[in-house]
Amino acid sequence: MATATAPATRARRRTRSPEAELADLRSQVMELGNDLGVLVSRAKTDGTALAEAELAQLQSRIVELGGDLKERGREAIDRIEETVQEHPAVSLLAAFAAGAMITLLIRK
Repeated sequence: MATATAPATRARRRTRSPEAELADLRSQVMELGNDLGVLVSRAKTDGTALAEAELAQLQSRIVELGGDLKERGREAIDRIEETVQEHPAVSLLAAFAAGAMITLLIRK
């Protein structure tokens, strides 16, 4: 007979009042809320750090490209100057033709 009452006693121990279960659920929800808050805070911090690192990389790349563009512009100007010095008559004729075409386009 002792074996018959043992399962009944275990069943009573397992059953809890709805208030106790609700209190446990509330505490678990509060824990989850706190964990979520910490997670969101970390994501903001880490996301900001990652965004700043990406921005720094982009800025350095822009500076590098600006330097390259400046250098290529100087090289192009040097080549144009050399061409004008080597062929002044052709250069003058080309400049006159370009100016005439621009004037015609503006008038239309």
